[in-house]
Amino acid sequence: MNTSPKAPSRWTLLTTAPHRTMFFCGTANLLLASTWWLTHLVARYTGFPLFALDVKVAPIWAHSFLMLFTVFPSFIFGFLFTTFPRWMNGPSVPRRAYVAAGMSLVAATVAWISGVHAGTGLQLVAAALAFAGLVIGLASLLGVLVDSQQVVSHAVVASIALSVGIVSLAGFGYGVWQANDFALHFAVRSALWGFLLPVFFAVCHRMVPFFSQNAVPGYQAWRPQWILAAVVSLAYARLLLGTTGALSSLVVVDLALALLTAACAVRWTSLGARGNPLLWTLYAGFAWLPVAMALQAARDGAFVLTGEWALGRAPIHALGIGFFGGLLVAMVTRVTMGHSGRPLRMDQVALACFAGVQLAAVSRVASEIVTAPAAIRSLLLGSGILWLLAFAAWSLRHAGIYLSPRTDGKPG
Repeated sequence: MNTSPKAPSRWTLLTTAPHRTMFFCGTANLLLASTWWLTHLVARYTGFPLFALDVKVAPIWAHSFLMLFTVFPSFIFGFLFTTFPRWMNGPSVPRRAYVAAGMSLVAATVAWISGVHAGTGLQLVAAALAFAGLVIGLASLLGVLVDSQQVVSHAVVASIALSVGIVSLAGFGYGVWQANDFALHFAVRSALWGFLLPVFFAVCHRMVPFFSQNAVPGYQAWRPQWILAAVVSLAYARLLLGTTGALSSLVVVDLALALLTAACAVRWTSLGARGNPLLWTLYAGFAWLPVAMALQAARDGAFVLTGEWALGRAPIHALGIGFFGGLLVAMVTRVTMGHSGRPLRMDQVALACFAGVQLAAVSRVASEIVTAPAAIRSLLLGSGILWLLAFAAWSLRHAGIYLSPRTDGKPG
C-alpha cells in the first residue's frame, strides 16, 4: 500500500507564505494592467482595436488607478508582509489576511478594466475592492507592529504612507462618483508623493545598505535616521505645497530631494557589487530617484521662470518606470529567490527584465522631450512594448516558483 504523503495542491503552495500570494497577485495585476494600457496606446495611434478607445473615464485616470492602487500595492504588501515580522520580531501575518488582500486587489483590477469600458458602476466597485484590499493589508501590518518586540522607524513610515494611500484611494473613488477631475488629480498626486515614494524610499533606506553589507567585504552601511526623516518629510511637504498652490516653492523641495537622494545613491553604491547583479540592480534602480527629482526641479523651475511647464510627464515616468519599476524587479526577485530555497542570485530572465524596464524608462522619458510626432509615437509605443515583454517573461518565470515547493524542502 502506498503510504507516501499526498503532494500539496497548487492553491496550498500559493498560499503557504504571504510573498507567494501577493507577488503572484501582483504579477497578474501588472500583466492585466500593462496589456490593457498598451492596447489602448496602440488603438490611439492606429485606430485598432476600436473598443480600446471607447472609455468612460479619461485614460490618464484609468492608467493611474491601476498602477497606484492595485499593481504596486500588491508587491508592496508581498514585501512588507514578509519583512515586518523580521524587522521587529513580531507575529506572522495571518493566511486569511494576505489571501483576502491579494484577491481583493486582483478583483479590483478586473473590475476596473471592465468598468473603464462599461461605466461608473463597475469603476466604483473596483475602487471599493481596492479600498478593502488596502485596509486589510494595513490592518494586518499594524497588528504585527502592535504585537512586536520592537518598533523600527521604517515600519512606522510605511504604515503612515499606507494610510495616506487609503485616504487617496477614497478621494479617487469620490472623484469617480462625482466626475470631479480636481479630486482625481489630488488623489493621484497624494498617492504618488505621500504613499508610494515614502514606502519605496523607506524600504531602500533599510535594505540596500543591509544587502550590500552582507555581500561586499568591508562595506560600511550608511543609513542615518535623519536622511530617512528628511526625504519623507520633503515628499509630504511637496504634496502640501502643490495642493495649496505654492508652485514657486516646489523647485526648492525638488532640488533638496534630488541632492539628498543623490547622496544616498553615492553612499550606498559599491564597486564591489559589479559581479553581483542582484545587488547592482538595486543601485541602478535607486539611481532613477535623484534623476527623477532633478527632472522635476527643471520642470518646476521652468514654470517659475516662464510660466510654462517643461518636460511634460518625463519626471513622473522616470519615477514610476525607472525607480518604482526597477526596484520592483530587483527587490521581488531577491525575495522570490531567497524564500524559495534557490541560490540568491539574479538569473538571465530577471536580468533581461531589468534591462527591458530600464530601456522602457529611457524611452518613455525621451518621448516627453522629443518634438517630432513620429518620434513621440515610436518612443511611447516602444516603451509600452518593452515594459510588457520584460514583465511577461519575468512573471511567467516567477509564477512557476510561487506554485512549487521550496527546493530545499523547508516550509514557506
